[in-house]
Amino acid sequence: MAAVERALEIGDTGTPPAPGAGSPATPANSTDAYLHDNLAIARATWSVDPHRIVQSRRPGLAAAINAFQRLVRRATWWYTLPQWLQISEFHGAVVRALDALTEKERRLDMRIRDIEQMRLQAHLFALQQQIAVLRAERAELERRIATLEAQMIAPHLAGPDGEHRVSRVDS
Repeated sequence: MAAVERALEIGDTGTPPAPGAGSPATPANSTDAYLHDNLAIARATWSVDPHRIVQSRRPGLAAAINAFQRLVRRATWWYTLPQWLQISEFHGAVVRALDALTEKERRLDMRIRDIEQMRLQAHLFALQQQIAVLRAERAELERRIATLEAQMIAPHLAGPDGEHRVSRVDS
């Protein structure tokens, strides 16, 4: 928006897009048909034709009405042309601003998806590290349990004089 404001302050309105010309900017959400349709209408109708007249279709009077409108347009073009050109410049600037904002929205949407994907990958990596630490702790605990069990069984296997008793099964 700041770039548009600076351009308007210095009077650089640029070249408006050609009527009906599509813009590379498309809505970030391609399912937003309302936005897409209205952007297409804005691109197609931004320019005001100062010589255009509303064609009358009234039977009998149409030719006279149309001729009168053309006469009035020719007689007042010098007075109305600056306003019509200003309106066309403004409409062109609005269409360019809308296209720029739409493109920025599209890029931001892509960036958000990339960041979300990175966060998911970083979160997955952190979870994998936590799982590795927990597995190592579990292995250490199992080793300590085995050592403690061995220490508990050792006194029961030893006789009163400290020698190990060997139990034999008589056959």
